[in-house]
Amino acid sequence: MDSLYRIGIDTGGTFTDVCLVNENNGKITVTKIPSTPGNPDLAVIQGLKKIFKIEDISPANIRFLIHGTTVATNALLEHKGAEAALITTNGFEDVLHIGRQKRPDLYDSSVRRPPPLVPKNLRFGAVERILFDGTIHKKLNEEKTIEIINEIANQNINSIAVCLLHSYKNPVHEQKINKLIEKLLPQAYVTLSSEILPEFREYERISTVAVNAFVMPKVSRYIDKLESELKSLGTLSELYIMQSNSGVITAEAARKTSARTILSGPAGGVLKSLFISKIKKEYNIISIDMGGTSSDISLIANMQPKFTTESEIAGYPIKLPMADINTIGAGGGSIAWIDKGGALRVGPASAGAAPGPVCYNRGGSKPTVTDANVVLGRLNPDHFLNGEMEIYPDRAYRVIKEKIAEPLNMNVYKAAEGIITVVNANMQRGIRKVSVERGYDPRQFCLFSFGGAGPVHGAQLAEQLNMPKVIVPANPGIASAIGMLTADVRHDYVQTYLSEAGDTKAGVILTVFRSLEAEAVSQLRQEGFSKANIILERKVDLRYKGQAYELSVPVNCGNISQLDISNIRLEFDRKHSRIYGFERKEKEVEFVNIRVVALGKLPVLPSQHKECYHELNPRATEIRKVFFNGEFYNTPVYRREKFKYGNQIKGPAVIEQLDSTTVIFPGQVAETDFYDNIIINSIIRVKS
Repeated sequence: MDSLYRIGIDTGGTFTDVCLVNENNGKITVTKIPSTPGNPDLAVIQGLKKIFKIEDISPANIRFLIHGTTVATNALLEHKGAEAALITTNGFEDVLHIGRQKRPDLYDSSVRRPPPLVPKNLRFGAVERILFDGTIHKKLNEEKTIEIINEIANQNINSIAVCLLHSYKNPVHEQKINKLIEKLLPQAYVTLSSEILPEFREYERISTVAVNAFVMPKVSRYIDKLESELKSLGTLSELYIMQSNSGVITAEAARKTSARTILSGPAGGVLKSLFISKIKKEYNIISIDMGGTSSDISLIANMQPKFTTESEIAGYPIKLPMADINTIGAGGGSIAWIDKGGALRVGPASAGAAPGPVCYNRGGSKPTVTDANVVLGRLNPDHFLNGEMEIYPDRAYRVIKEKIAEPLNMNVYKAAEGIITVVNANMQRGIRKVSVERGYDPRQFCLFSFGGAGPVHGAQLAEQLNMPKVIVPANPGIASAIGMLTADVRHDYVQTYLSEAGDTKAGVILTVFRSLEAEAVSQLRQEGFSKANIILERKVDLRYKGQAYELSVPVNCGNISQLDISNIRLEFDRKHSRIYGFERKEKEVEFVNIRVVALGKLPVLPSQHKECYHELNPRATEIRKVFFNGEFYNTPVYRREKFKYGNQIKGPAVIEQLDSTTVIFPGQVAETDFYDNIIINSIIRVKS
């Protein structure tokens, strides 16, 4: 019988990563291919063909294929989505433009909010009104609504966002508008707020719906094209898409709720971090996924990843459940530059995949972090992507000399090290944002460093933050693609329920839970999950009376007798104290939202580990001069595949592999664990 396989594909700014897992024995095969930003599906298909050839397998043997895509992300960041229209309640057309009073930067008088995704001439007011309790105060004027739809059609708009006042409580008018659009403009992409976000706070809801309408046509066309190409290739598996909440959705669901894929790729990295946390029994992990254009930073405390429903991407609020990821402009392609004050800066602008760093010789003309690492000897120009990609170190040296070293009147190697120091400082701030600023001490966490560039910087980052150790996985450059293969299908449901805790009836809360759960189970059963493979998680959002924002706490109960409002209140007080440093037990607490997370459990990914402990350490393939702490060291260079369980080496050292390079600083100690991770002790120094 032929083996069956799973494939994870992660499209990054510089490379597209492909991971193939044999379900019979857990064998992992990986490859990387340069991304094709103008036509991202091209790199996906090329990567699949490449890995099929490497393993000599048929596309028909692929049982599960999941894809982390940047199509929605790039459309939003580059403002290259669809021209969309908005239908809202008459008199509220400018909510999208007015937003909140909060300024993007309190002390920068020149800062400006990004322009609304839907311009004023495409925002229309429907004559209707539903009150906060769901009562219909004014029926929908269908004649006026038809005029609006015809006007949208006359302007050749094919994406429409519908967000009416209080539709989260009563969606009847949104549903009527949808039926009219289906009749008059059947080819249009339609986003209803009552379906994508039945939650109060008008601005955030309108913004989320506008984002979905903006990216939906592009994502839908991309998925259609990719599915067609996969079929032509001979794959029989359905296409699954990674969500921002670290769950999986079908391609069809991704077409309708495209905003849920905004952080599609980075969410896979969170899952890989969680997988490592569980198998290593490392309760506290801070992960940093450093790729070509950015670094994605997240935190796991007590083996629980952090999620948020209050994200902002490119200045646009998106109120959907997402993995709590801090993305900063610090990647291998981040451009080094000198500001008007003569200070060295790095990022957030990136050379990306095209033209890329200068050392790629693809037209890049500005020095980048990768160029600096090549000049310092930390990246091997002869073995980049196992020698598949030619690197030009002389070009990297020349551009750093001309653009950075000479203007700053310093040595080229010192200038290159300065670039690394600055980008590391940027990443340290990013790590503190998810830890110190939220009540966590990074010294009590280990650093999980991955991505193509992450292991090059991880050991130094951890040392500078006094983090005890660094974990580098077996395939760090493909970690997000591997993480996707550990995901489950996930759907999030929410219903706004505003009530003071003292007036709240347990039976009412339980009734809402059961209504949401019925919808969740129905959806998952349609997707082929049996009752035994469906897991439901209950949560409620609470706040102290008078607060503007709330915290989400879990609810573990099966029936009314088990639902204790006072215990929920106690859990909220504890969480508020940990995050904000205080609690107000005397203050009234309000229920705000009731949530259900529905998981469809997929088969567990088989894992590989090293069977035997090996005391004989690998031999270096060469000795190379590498620049550390202001001077060159004769540094042994190793191949990652030569390491066995129990091997230990002392820094300085460089460990090379297809998808990444791991740099170990002088005095640090690295060893290979049972699961083929490299563990770097970042604090305790030993004599080399």
